[in-house]
Amino acid sequence: MADAVLLSGGGDFVDPWHPFAETAARIVDVLAETGVRTTIVDTAAAFAAALGAGARLAVVQASNDFAPTPHDGVVIDALATHLGAGRPLLAVHSAACLFADRPEWERMLGGRWVPELSYHPELGPARASLAPHPITEGLAEVEVVDERYTALRVSPDAEVLAWHEEAGARHPLAWARRHGDARVVYDALGHDARSYESPTRRALLAAEVRWLLAAG
Repeated sequence: MADAVLLSGGGDFVDPWHPFAETAARIVDVLAETGVRTTIVDTAAAFAAALGAGARLAVVQASNDFAPTPHDGVVIDALATHLGAGRPLLAVHSAACLFADRPEWERMLGGRWVPELSYHPELGPARASLAPHPITEGLAEVEVVDERYTALRVSPDAEVLAWHEEAGARHPLAWARRHGDARVVYDALGHDARSYESPTRRALLAAEVRWLLAAG
Protein backbone atom coordinates (compact mmCIF):
# COMPACT_ATOMS: atom_id res chain seq x y z
CA MET A 1 0.00 0.00 0.00
CA ALA A 2 1.37 3.40 -1.00
CA ASP A 3 1.55 6.21 1.55
CA ALA A 4 0.36 9.77 1.06
CA VAL A 5 0.35 12.90 3.19
CA LEU A 6 -2.45 15.41 2.70
CA LEU A 7 -1.88 19.04 3.67
CA SER A 8 -5.35 20.32 4.51
CA GLY A 9 -6.46 23.83 5.29
CA GLY A 10 -7.69 24.63 8.76
CA GLY A 11 -4.36 24.93 10.58
CA ASP A 12 -1.54 27.00 9.13
CA PHE A 13 -3.66 27.79 6.06
CA VAL A 14 -7.24 29.00 6.49
CA ASP A 15 -9.86 30.83 4.49
CA PRO A 16 -13.52 31.67 5.14
CA TRP A 17 -14.98 29.63 2.27
CA HIS A 18 -13.90 26.00 2.43
CA PRO A 19 -14.89 23.15 4.82
CA PHE A 20 -11.43 21.61 4.66
CA ALA A 21 -11.94 18.89 7.27
CA GLU A 22 -14.91 17.34 5.48
CA THR A 23 -13.32 17.43 2.04
CA ALA A 24 -10.02 16.04 3.37
CA ALA A 25 -11.93 13.07 4.76
CA ARG A 26 -13.61 12.47 1.40
CA ILE A 27 -10.28 12.62 -0.44
CA VAL A 28 -8.82 10.08 1.98
CA ASP A 29 -11.76 7.77 1.24
CA VAL A 30 -11.12 7.92 -2.51
CA LEU A 31 -7.40 7.36 -2.07
CA ALA A 32 -8.09 4.34 0.12
CA GLU A 33 -10.13 2.84 -2.72
CA THR A 34 -6.97 3.00 -4.87
CA GLY A 35 -4.82 1.34 -2.19
CA VAL A 36 -3.31 4.53 -0.77
CA ARG A 37 -3.04 5.05 2.98
CA THR A 38 -3.20 8.78 3.75
CA THR A 39 -2.22 10.87 6.75
CA ILE A 40 -3.98 14.24 7.09
CA VAL A 41 -1.97 17.14 8.53
CA ASP A 42 -2.79 20.83 8.77
CA THR A 43 0.60 22.36 9.52
CA ALA A 44 3.50 23.06 7.23
CA ALA A 45 5.95 21.46 9.67
CA ALA A 46 4.05 18.18 9.80
CA PHE A 47 3.69 18.11 6.03
CA ALA A 48 7.41 18.72 5.51
CA ALA A 49 8.28 16.04 8.06
CA ALA A 50 6.08 13.45 6.35
CA LEU A 51 7.55 14.22 2.94
CA GLY A 52 11.03 14.10 4.39
CA ALA A 53 10.25 10.68 5.84
CA GLY A 54 9.49 9.42 2.34
CA ALA A 55 5.73 9.74 1.81
CA ARG A 56 5.13 8.54 -1.75
CA LEU A 57 2.41 11.02 -2.72
CA ALA A 58 1.98 14.66 -1.67
CA VAL A 59 -1.60 15.97 -1.65
CA VAL A 60 -2.48 19.63 -1.10
CA GLN A 61 -5.97 21.01 -0.48
CA ALA A 62 -5.63 24.32 1.32
CA SER A 63 -5.73 28.05 0.75
CA ASN A 64 -5.15 31.21 2.74
CA ASP A 65 -7.26 34.04 1.32
CA PHE A 66 -4.36 34.97 -1.01
CA ALA A 67 -2.24 36.25 1.89
CA PRO A 68 1.36 35.09 2.46
CA THR A 69 2.10 33.28 5.72
CA PRO A 70 5.31 32.50 7.63
CA HIS A 71 4.76 28.84 6.69
CA ASP A 72 4.81 29.20 2.90
CA GLY A 73 8.52 28.59 2.46
CA VAL A 74 8.43 25.40 4.53
CA VAL A 75 5.86 23.86 2.19
CA ILE A 76 7.49 25.14 -1.00
CA ASP A 77 10.91 23.84 0.01
CA ALA A 78 9.55 20.44 1.05
CA LEU A 79 7.65 20.07 -2.21
CA ALA A 80 10.68 21.11 -4.25
CA THR A 81 12.68 18.30 -2.65
CA HIS A 82 9.81 15.84 -3.03
CA LEU A 83 9.30 16.63 -6.72
CA GLY A 84 13.03 16.74 -7.30
CA ALA A 85 13.17 13.12 -6.15
CA GLY A 86 10.60 12.23 -8.83
CA ARG A 87 7.71 11.75 -6.39
CA PRO A 88 4.22 12.89 -7.43
CA LEU A 89 1.92 15.73 -6.36
CA LEU A 90 -1.88 15.97 -6.37
CA ALA A 91 -3.36 19.42 -5.76
CA VAL A 92 -7.09 19.85 -5.27
CA HIS A 93 -9.53 22.75 -5.65
CA SER A 94 -8.40 25.79 -3.64
CA ALA A 95 -4.75 24.74 -3.80
CA ALA A 96 -4.66 26.83 -6.98
CA CYS A 97 -5.17 29.88 -4.73
CA LEU A 98 -2.20 29.15 -2.44
CA PHE A 99 1.10 31.03 -2.38
CA ALA A 100 -0.06 33.94 -4.56
CA ASP A 101 3.35 35.61 -4.31
CA ARG A 102 5.43 32.47 -4.87
CA PRO A 103 6.03 31.78 -8.59
CA GLU A 104 7.62 28.45 -7.65
CA TRP A 105 4.19 27.09 -6.77
CA GLU A 106 2.72 28.01 -10.13
CA ARG A 107 5.67 26.36 -11.87
CA MET A 108 5.13 23.17 -9.85
CA LEU A 109 1.37 23.14 -10.36
CA GLY A 110 1.30 24.23 -13.97
CA GLY A 111 -1.15 27.04 -13.34
CA ARG A 112 -3.05 28.95 -10.69
CA TRP A 113 -6.04 31.10 -9.76
CA VAL A 114 -5.29 34.73 -10.65
CA PRO A 115 -6.86 37.35 -8.36
CA GLU A 116 -9.03 39.86 -10.23
CA LEU A 117 -9.16 37.55 -13.26
CA SER A 118 -10.22 34.05 -12.21
CA TYR A 119 -13.73 33.40 -10.90
CA HIS A 120 -16.41 30.75 -10.68
CA PRO A 121 -20.13 30.72 -11.42
CA GLU A 122 -22.44 30.05 -8.48
CA LEU A 123 -22.01 26.62 -6.92
CA GLY A 124 -24.56 24.16 -8.22
CA PRO A 125 -25.11 21.21 -10.56
CA ALA A 126 -22.25 21.17 -13.06
CA ARG A 127 -20.88 19.09 -15.88
CA ALA A 128 -17.26 18.59 -16.83
CA SER A 129 -16.30 17.21 -20.22
CA LEU A 130 -13.23 14.97 -20.45
CA ALA A 131 -10.30 15.31 -22.82
CA PRO A 132 -8.39 12.30 -24.21
CA HIS A 133 -5.62 11.17 -21.87
CA PRO A 134 -4.59 7.88 -20.24
CA ILE A 135 -6.20 9.16 -17.03
CA THR A 136 -9.61 9.71 -18.61
CA GLU A 137 -9.73 6.55 -20.71
CA GLY A 138 -12.98 4.70 -20.06
CA LEU A 139 -14.41 7.39 -17.78
CA ALA A 140 -17.78 9.07 -18.17
CA GLU A 141 -18.41 12.80 -18.28
CA VAL A 142 -18.39 14.22 -14.75
CA GLU A 143 -21.72 15.31 -13.30
CA VAL A 144 -21.33 16.97 -9.93
CA VAL A 145 -22.55 19.65 -7.54
CA ASP A 146 -19.55 21.93 -7.31
CA GLU A 147 -17.84 25.17 -8.23
CA ARG A 148 -16.46 25.51 -11.75
CA TYR A 149 -13.20 27.46 -11.60
CA THR A 150 -12.97 29.72 -14.64
CA ALA A 151 -10.17 31.72 -16.26
CA LEU A 152 -7.36 30.04 -14.40
CA ARG A 153 -3.87 30.67 -15.75
CA VAL A 154 -2.67 27.36 -17.18
CA SER A 155 0.81 26.47 -18.43
CA PRO A 156 1.13 25.50 -22.10
CA ASP A 157 2.67 22.18 -21.04
CA ALA A 158 -0.40 21.14 -19.03
CA GLU A 159 -2.41 18.29 -20.52
CA VAL A 160 -6.06 19.10 -19.94
CA LEU A 161 -8.09 16.27 -18.41
CA ALA A 162 -11.45 17.97 -17.80
CA TRP A 163 -13.00 21.25 -18.84
CA HIS A 164 -16.22 23.22 -18.74
CA GLU A 165 -17.64 25.89 -21.00
CA GLU A 166 -18.37 29.37 -19.72
CA ALA A 167 -18.83 32.65 -21.59
CA GLY A 168 -18.31 30.90 -24.90
CA ALA A 169 -14.90 29.44 -24.02
CA ARG A 170 -13.51 26.18 -22.65
CA HIS A 171 -11.88 26.40 -19.23
CA PRO A 172 -9.67 23.62 -17.82
CA LEU A 173 -10.88 22.06 -14.58
CA ALA A 174 -8.18 19.43 -14.26
CA TRP A 175 -4.80 18.84 -15.86
CA ALA A 176 -1.72 16.65 -15.70
CA ARG A 177 1.89 17.54 -16.34
CA ARG A 178 5.49 16.65 -15.57
CA HIS A 179 7.70 18.67 -13.26
CA GLY A 180 11.10 17.30 -14.07
CA ASP A 181 10.76 13.56 -13.48
CA ALA A 182 7.73 13.98 -11.22
CA ARG A 183 4.07 13.64 -12.18
CA VAL A 184 1.66 16.38 -11.14
CA VAL A 185 -2.13 16.60 -11.31
CA TYR A 186 -4.29 19.58 -10.44
CA ASP A 187 -8.04 18.99 -10.03
CA ALA A 188 -10.20 22.08 -9.44
CA LEU A 189 -13.28 20.17 -8.30
CA GLY A 190 -14.01 19.47 -4.64
CA HIS A 191 -15.44 22.57 -2.98
CA ASP A 192 -17.38 20.63 -0.35
CA ALA A 193 -18.63 17.14 0.48
CA ARG A 194 -21.29 17.26 -2.23
CA SER A 195 -18.56 17.03 -4.86
CA TYR A 196 -17.51 13.63 -3.52
CA GLU A 197 -21.06 12.28 -3.61
CA SER A 198 -20.69 12.11 -7.40
CA PRO A 199 -19.52 8.69 -8.63
CA THR A 200 -18.09 10.24 -11.80
CA ARG A 201 -16.12 12.83 -9.84
CA ARG A 202 -14.75 10.13 -7.52
CA ALA A 203 -13.82 8.01 -10.54
CA LEU A 204 -11.84 10.87 -12.07
CA LEU A 205 -9.97 11.53 -8.83
CA ALA A 206 -9.15 7.83 -8.40
CA ALA A 207 -7.85 7.64 -11.97
CA GLU A 208 -5.66 10.68 -11.36
CA VAL A 209 -4.15 9.01 -8.29
CA ARG A 210 -3.47 5.77 -10.14
CA TRP A 211 -1.68 7.67 -12.92
CA LEU A 212 0.37 9.67 -10.42
CA LEU A 213 1.58 6.49 -8.71
CA ALA A 214 2.11 4.48 -11.91
CA ALA A 215 5.57 6.00 -12.29
CA GLY A 216 6.84 3.77 -9.50
